[in-house]
Amino acid sequence: MKTFLFIPLDERPCNYDFPYLIFNDKDLAIKRVPFEYMGLKKKPGNVDKIKDFLLDNYKDANGAVIAIDTLLYGGIVPSRLHFFDYESVKQRLDILKEIKKNKPDFKIYAYSLVMRCPRYNDDDEEPDYYLHHGLDLFNRKYIQHRISLNIATDEEKNQLEEIKIPQEYIDDYESRREINCKINMDAVQFVKDKIIDFLIIPQDDSAPFGYTALDQEKIRNKVRENKVQDLVLTYPGADEVAHTLFSRLVNELHNRKPLVYLHYPSEACKKIIPCAEDRPLDISARYQIIAAGGLVASTIQEADLVFAINAPASDMIATQYREYSTNGYTIKRNLEEFVSFIEHCIYDLKKPVTIGDVGYCNGGDLRLISLIEQKNLYFKLSGYASWNIPCNSLGTALAMGIHTLYPYDKQSFYDFLVHRFVEDVGYCTLVRKIVREQYCEKMGLTIYEVDGQRGEFSKLVEKLIYEQVALYMPSIKDKYTMSDVYMPWNRTYEVGITTKYIGEIE
Repeated sequence: MKTFLFIPLDERPCNYDFPYLIFNDKDLAIKRVPFEYMGLKKKPGNVDKIKDFLLDNYKDANGAVIAIDTLLYGGIVPSRLHFFDYESVKQRLDILKEIKKNKPDFKIYAYSLVMRCPRYNDDDEEPDYYLHHGLDLFNRKYIQHRISLNIATDEEKNQLEEIKIPQEYIDDYESRREINCKINMDAVQFVKDKIIDFLIIPQDDSAPFGYTALDQEKIRNKVRENKVQDLVLTYPGADEVAHTLFSRLVNELHNRKPLVYLHYPSEACKKIIPCAEDRPLDISARYQIIAAGGLVASTIQEADLVFAINAPASDMIATQYREYSTNGYTIKRNLEEFVSFIEHCIYDLKKPVTIGDVGYCNGGDLRLISLIEQKNLYFKLSGYASWNIPCNSLGTALAMGIHTLYPYDKQSFYDFLVHRFVEDVGYCTLVRKIVREQYCEKMGLTIYEVDGQRGEFSKLVEKLIYEQVALYMPSIKDKYTMSDVYMPWNRTYEVGITTKYIGEIE
């Protein structure tokens, strides 16, 4: 058995629990940072204790999967809010040098985010001034970037002149971004120096122009200069990247590069640019596959795994607005063929199939779920995911599918598979919209703040999930139980659930 240490991106289940639930088994022991060392949303984790966790345990482990943002700043949100100077942050990163010097065969798989720049006014996960100036910060740099490329319109130039942001906010924001970018450059150098064995620099909430695009360009140049293009990948993502790194780790432990065949409901689906991303869906999917240690299969016959990606054939929208779906969700794609192909792969070709359901952003596609229900394919699949932004779903579904290529515990697998349907469809698609529109105001709550992690609101959520799953996915209503339903960040966006599969295990 191999033992790998794990420093997650933050304390939410998607980061702290999901990789562990997928990959911790008899062949791979995952030792996580103790939960009490982690932070809570804007409250950073204890960076000194997190550092000590690495130093105290690496001698007895084979390697580590490390979220650099947690090691240096205490988590993903604290990385956008900290007041550390570059020198103190770099000192924390340098402990990886110490570890590698003392134990050269210790494998380090790491990821470090390009700091995001969301295009909205909201300070829930950003500095306070983002509540009033977030969209302006995004638009200002977006337009400046386009002007530098000589492609800005007159309308954009006029818009830039009207943007007024206090200079102190710009200075604060850009100084933090500068540190983030320098650390990412240092991490690339660590790959060149063989301190980090493989690195992903994901773009959280990216766009084709502006801050994230400019930082990404600097990083790509550094990667090319150091000739480490095969060991440093940059593409849209964040909360799913640990799943991808553990996938790569498992494939390398088995000395294998699985061939993954991609299938969509329409050729047009490949070309859409998903929500909060900067490139066509098919390009990102291929990055996910090579980052996970696989290769894209040219034919279904040679494939070890089928990655079925559900997407619209034109503009993607968030699941809460699904009643406004355009013909990109109907006549421009063929879900019936898509699901029939999945069925053929499973029953006739005997190929494992995992579904990345990115028909909508932030939840599952009920049209797809209806077909899965009709054919009762839930527990014939090797994976399913449809949570948060599309890259998160792709990375999770792919990781689940890759794990099933090797010996695995079926009970644990089914526990997590049913978890995905219950959370991604039951909560993200159905219940979240219900509680926001029908209950929050009535209970004196907001979508950003409920009555604690485990209050009356979470009890209501549990009740509604059972009801909605029974209504939309009746084939699984008697095949799972839930426990400890809670709201990790005391808001309506995400939910924490412990699930148990109680159906027949084939």
